[in-house]
Amino acid sequence: MVYLTYLPNPRGSGYRVSYITEICKPSLHSWDSQMDDFGDLTLLHQSWEDIERLSEELAQKIMESGFCPDIIVAISRGGFNPARILCDQLGIRRLASVQVEFYSDIHNSAKKPKIVYLLNADVLGKSVLVVDDVSDTGGSLQVAKDHVFGKSPRELKVATLHLKPWTSFIPDYHAAETKAWIVYPWEPVESVRSMAAKLREKGCSDQEIREKLLKLGFNQKTLKRI
Repeated sequence: MVYLTYLPNPRGSGYRVSYITEICKPSLHSWDSQMDDFGDLTLLHQSWEDIERLSEELAQKIMESGFCPDIIVAISRGGFNPARILCDQLGIRRLASVQVEFYSDIHNSAKKPKIVYLLNADVLGKSVLVVDDVSDTGGSLQVAKDHVFGKSPRELKVATLHLKPWTSFIPDYHAAETKAWIVYPWEPVESVRSMAAKLREKGCSDQEIREKLLKLGFNQKTLKRI
């Protein structure tokens, strides 16, 4: 894992990058609030090996708790990969999904979570494990849990790879905690495009955007997809 902090150079123009090795965990979901102060942004680039390790740690916690789910429900899209690994680790063949997206209504500019694709499995009387990549604001997890709970499972628990300290939703299980912006291995292009759009709003040129994103640890191959 590589942690990077992107900060203005106090001795003059330009920027400096600090590499952070201690365990302090991250995510994409609250990136907008962090991007409001782009001069102090910490990223955590996760590899597929990191995800496998965290998923295995999560599976171990679930097994040690004595919880034995009949089915796993992935919150689309971030929950798909950890959910599939957990299926393997826990020996579960049934994998379903529910998709949550954020939207803004005409009366409130704040984004709110909303179910856009309903649960696609019958969980009546079953033990269910809901899985997502991170509990960031906690809004999407709460909406997803309420939706699944409404289908009358016998037991329902929630697991995430990462937890943000400011989240409003504490899952039953999580593998790591962080304040950083997590870049998962399945979303580098999405992350880069989101950051580039925010930087353009701030008046940065394409060249400035590329330089800043390179300093934040993104590679040239990913930057070509902006």
